[in-house]
Amino acid sequence: MSQSLQQWAGVGEGDPRTILAVLFTDIIDSTTLARTVGDRTMFEMLVKHFEAARLERFVVEFDSFEIKIIGDAYMAAFRTADAALQFALSFRADTGDPRIAIRVGIHVGPVRIKDNDIYGLMVNYAARLSHVQVPGDEGIFLSDAAKTNIESEYGNTQKHFRLRPLAETTLKGFPPGERVWQVITPEIQKAREKRLAAQTALKMKAQVTSAMNQASSSILTPTENPTRKFGLRRRYLVQGRPKETIDPRKK
Repeated sequence: MSQSLQQWAGVGEGDPRTILAVLFTDIIDSTTLARTVGDRTMFEMLVKHFEAARLERFVVEFDSFEIKIIGDAYMAAFRTADAALQFALSFRADTGDPRIAIRVGIHVGPVRIKDNDIYGLMVNYAARLSHVQVPGDEGIFLSDAAKTNIESEYGNTQKHFRLRPLAETTLKGFPPGERVWQVITPEIQKAREKRLAAQTALKMKAQVTSAMNQASSSILTPTENPTRKFGLRRRYLVQGRPKETIDPRKK
């Protein structure tokens, strides 16, 4: 019989409270991706994606407990924020399919456990962190509590990653000005630059297409073609102003 969340967290029915690190993932532009590849392929990609998250090496190395899958989001609990961060770094590096990129939110705080699920305001907070928007989209985002937990374990001079505060972050349902931290690694920075370049190229393509459409609309467009016995007259719109031309046969 598999271990329950209550057993893993060490809580009982009498007092279901404990402190955990909670992690949420979110697939970037999942709707656009699904429209591009179709339902069948997207389903296959999601299966591989969640299989990657469940690999035994993740479970053993990071001592985590899968809470549930919510659409294309993955939710898991960890004993510490530093373990959650290491999982996030590994998972975003191999999401199960190279077309899938993720954002990750991590928060630490008190929860209540019931029927292999967790409850509490901190769960909502962790979920909101996975939807933080930054240029280039990709990233791992931490609450102030998670950042403190991680620095307590690794110090503030970690060589493999840096923690930078985000300015003016608003999390839906929470007061403005919440302090949120982003994890910066060379891999995350490179992925952001690649996505920004792709977004810029798409924007430029859309601008060129729009300009071409506007140019084509300014071409002479016949608005009237009355036929007369001794000649044919047509009226045109030239740059938005009518102009009359006389059929040369009348001359």
